[in-house]
Amino acid sequence: MRRRVVSAVLAVAALSVVPVSAATIQLTASDSGFYDSAGNHTAQNQNYLTGRFDGSERRSFFVFDLASVSGTVTAATLNLYNPDVSPTLKGYVSPDPTESLSVFDVSTPLSTLTLGGVGIAGVFDDLGTGLEVGSVMVSPADNGQTVAIVFNANGLAALNAGLGGTIAFGSAITTLSGSAGNEFVFGFSTVSFAGGDVRRLDLTVVPEPTTLALFVLVLGTTGLRHLRRPRH
Repeated sequence: MRRRVVSAVLAVAALSVVPVSAATIQLTASDSGFYDSAGNHTAQNQNYLTGRFDGSERRSFFVFDLASVSGTVTAATLNLYNPDVSPTLKGYVSPDPTESLSVFDVSTPLSTLTLGGVGIAGVFDDLGTGLEVGSVMVSPADNGQTVAIVFNANGLAALNAGLGGTIAFGSAITTLSGSAGNEFVFGFSTVSFAGGDVRRLDLTVVPEPTTLALFVLVLGTTGLRHLRRPRH
């Protein structure tokens, strides 16, 4: 009998150390938009044009609901569609062959960020400053393509800290030259106009350890008690 109890404990213990497989979770942004340099944003406008357009810089944002995500995020990629609507309506427009697009953490309260308004310059500043969570070079080759921004350690830390809630990220072109002329990416990205909607966060998540380890502990304790029980 003792052998059977010990064998059972060892078998379950062996199961408890089997590696847990990582899962891929895809989340579509619950909201997006941009603030111009004057701090203006219309809540109904989900266009995420980023850069300078018509003499004013725009910085974009993306909101994701992490309520259904648990475990540890070990990798993350932000995927954003860059339109190619027509020969004259391109997502990427710039006199330069490439631009650097950076993604940042956001400290603005989500209720303020998504509500929008006029003259909220602090939100515009926030969307292009703080911790950089990822960056990528963009070019005309990205017109009609999905741009993938791989998150760095700062991004993973922000995501893991935000699990169970809602999180936002800001985006800005950090290589704008001069102060005039159009220089942007994700132009004409309003969903109904662009004909494509990819505002997706791909997460690789390792689930939290299950209660198996606790089960092993309970079973082991029970087994030891059984072994120590005097026989009559």
